[in-house]
Amino acid sequence: MRKFLGVFLSMTLAVSMLAGCGGSTGASQTGAAQETEAKEDKAEETAEAEPAGTESAEPAAADAEAKEESQTVASASEGKLQPLAGFNLSGLNGLRPMEEMDETNELTAEDTDKMDRAMRAYTPPADSLLINKAKNYHYYSEMSRDQQAMYDAMYMCASDPTNPDNVTVANISVDPTSADFAEVLLVSYWGLLYDHPELFWLYNGIEADMSFGAPYQQPGNGTYMVYCYFEEPFDDFEEMMTKFNDAADEFLADIDLSKSEEVVAKDIHDKLINEVTYNTPVMEDTTENGYSNLAHTAYGALVEDNNGTPHYAVCDGYSQAYVYLLQQAGIDAAVIVGVAGNTEADAGGHAWSVVNLGGDWYEVDSTWDDAGTLDEAVNSIKDSDPFSYGYYYEALTDAEYRSKLEHALCYLTTAEITNYVPDDYYNYVTKDQKYVLSLSSSSVHERASENTAGYENYGLLMDLAPVAEGVAFKLR
Repeated sequence: MRKFLGVFLSMTLAVSMLAGCGGSTGASQTGAAQETEAKEDKAEETAEAEPAGTESAEPAAADAEAKEESQTVASASEGKLQPLAGFNLSGLNGLRPMEEMDETNELTAEDTDKMDRAMRAYTPPADSLLINKAKNYHYYSEMSRDQQAMYDAMYMCASDPTNPDNVTVANISVDPTSADFAEVLLVSYWGLLYDHPELFWLYNGIEADMSFGAPYQQPGNGTYMVYCYFEEPFDDFEEMMTKFNDAADEFLADIDLSKSEEVVAKDIHDKLINEVTYNTPVMEDTTENGYSNLAHTAYGALVEDNNGTPHYAVCDGYSQAYVYLLQQAGIDAAVIVGVAGNTEADAGGHAWSVVNLGGDWYEVDSTWDDAGTLDEAVNSIKDSDPFSYGYYYEALTDAEYRSKLEHALCYLTTAEITNYVPDDYYNYVTKDQKYVLSLSSSSVHERASENTAGYENYGLLMDLAPVAEGVAFKLR
């Protein structure tokens, strides 16, 4: 029998670490830690207080007693607990806020004639480098006719961005000079990019910008025309798409696609978080260079970021890569955009995914499931707080416990992930039987809506997102 003394310890760390993007800098994580005492002789109990991985717990314990604010834990026999060093699991913004798209250019009769002649002269390539084996493109299937028309025109234009004669046209029922058209364009543009993560180069205009033009004189009868084209050819298209396609093929080469959907989705999830490293420098860069980095795309996760660092991405890169790989495995999936954090107060821009298994949708946050950032946080306190480091290192190197952490936000319902509260399943009992600690904290994931400050425009698309209600598959 062990006696549990429930004590919540405030976990703070001088260096702000991250297991996902979203939240505000400096928000602390509160973790659960409980002191446990075996019914043993006090002398024996004191001798066992030293955790694995540290030379001696006694100096740390003495220092904790002398300095109230030090980040150490007093030995269990002394009956005192000082703050145990922990980590911030949210805190920083890695998702670019929506920008207003350029107003549609008004084209003269001469401009329109040039566009029409270019379309007639254009010959599409025999083999497209854009590969996607999805059975269903969720956002497209939920769009209005006008939104689908714009989506189709943009996708056809994107199929060959190297040829300036590749001009496509959408016939819609919305005046392209109106505010209503802005909504049509936003939904179709972001729906296209989230349905097709292979269009990474078009995401936020990272490598290429698509332009839109409307004839000065429209056909009338409630019909309007909008042209889509690239003012400048994307010269690196073939090279980058080849690298991306090769990387995706290599990733899936050792995934057994003959297994059940839920196993395949889990295997892809596990390999992705094992290969990708969270790109903290890009997440912290709020300049245009940060927003326009390939770390925000599936290319950053599967190939490299703008600095050439392999598999280096932020949350939208993780989520788009996960969706794309699922699509190639024949599993329906979609990107979700919103805000996330430990609480609503510190929530910031974030992206995650939903996957369809057995006809039901499930929420998955592959970014926050990546325990690699916990490793970094633990290593950062190795010298300053070796006593606490020993316990955390022990927990993170325990295969069973680490697996729990890496699937905490995998296969949840929308209700569960919206207000996530870990239970005792995520507690870890230290080998010396002195402490129970948890490296899984409560969090919120809220989809973007018209009421989400800074992310209102994403809400137009999130209105079309599937709600996850599946409960048949649980990874615990």
